[in-house]
Amino acid sequence: MRTFTSLIGNDSIKSRLSDAIINNTLPHALLISGPVGSGRKTLARAIALARNCEAKGLGGANLPCLICNTCKRIAEENYTDVKYLRKSGGKASIGVEELRDFKEDMYLSATESQYKFYIIEEADALTPAAQNALLKVLEEPPRGVHIILISSSQDKILSTIKSRTQYIQMELFSVSDIKRHLITLSDKAERLSHVAPDTLGAVAVASGGVIGRGLSLLDGEGGGEAEEDKRIISELVSSLEKKTPFAKLLESLSAIPQKREGAISALERLLSALRDIIITKNDGEAELLFFLNRDECERYSGGISLKRAVMIYDVITAAIRDIERNAIISTVLSDVAVKIRST
Repeated sequence: MRTFTSLIGNDSIKSRLSDAIINNTLPHALLISGPVGSGRKTLARAIALARNCEAKGLGGANLPCLICNTCKRIAEENYTDVKYLRKSGGKASIGVEELRDFKEDMYLSATESQYKFYIIEEADALTPAAQNALLKVLEEPPRGVHIILISSSQDKILSTIKSRTQYIQMELFSVSDIKRHLITLSDKAERLSHVAPDTLGAVAVASGGVIGRGLSLLDGEGGGEAEEDKRIISELVSSLEKKTPFAKLLESLSAIPQKREGAISALERLLSALRDIIITKNDGEAELLFFLNRDECERYSGGISLKRAVMIYDVITAAIRDIERNAIISTVLSDVAVKIRST
């Protein structure tokens, strides 16, 4: 039996979940984390599909089959025993009131299937009170109930919640994998048939290892935007050399968007570039996430030592965490410049 055949990448995660579903050992609570567009929601729905698919137990079938009545209805979000909790009414968070009915439904008997799924999108938007209200059902879940929390920021998830769920971190895709997938889409979808191969390459790089980000760029005909994004991050990488004047470094950092999501996205792509530098300097064989090849990586990072790249990687990781906690972006970037200059 082949499982999760419609999902791209994340092979180790798919293998682990496939074994759990086939052997009936799927944990009652999962916490799926990763950047927006990394496939978290797609994976959550695929788990519900595979667990309830009518082909489960049939030798040789794909799981989920995606053609049975159950699969079709779950995919359309029209299945009684698969429910979603999302932010509503323009609210920035999910409070106890929104959670109450959702949680109470977990104790009702299933109406159509053996397994009920409760998927909480943007679980990091749950208020601390709402998260505490969820603890009891995570500790003693009703029979046949699976709870999946989807998150992009682990800092906002209480440690008591994390300890009661099995953690899944979505993996980033290499530039070549994303480009291959985008080319497949452009071949099949008329709306993408106008996209030139060079633009697909630029979009693959700008996606920063996140499939959804690449698709968003294509949907918005963002080839030019992708190339500009690549240029900004590449120039920023060049400014990380020890000899770069502080003013120049600060100027390069100022090109990063000043809105929270844009800043985090840009810094995540910078992390991908730094990862590539570390791999290249260390003669690693892993595929690159930002640069097209090792020659390009060396061209932009020739003056950055392996030790310096590692130290800067830690600085940028801490900066992303600070911005996720709603720190003032300009202050964070100024602090980043100071720390990089002193490394």
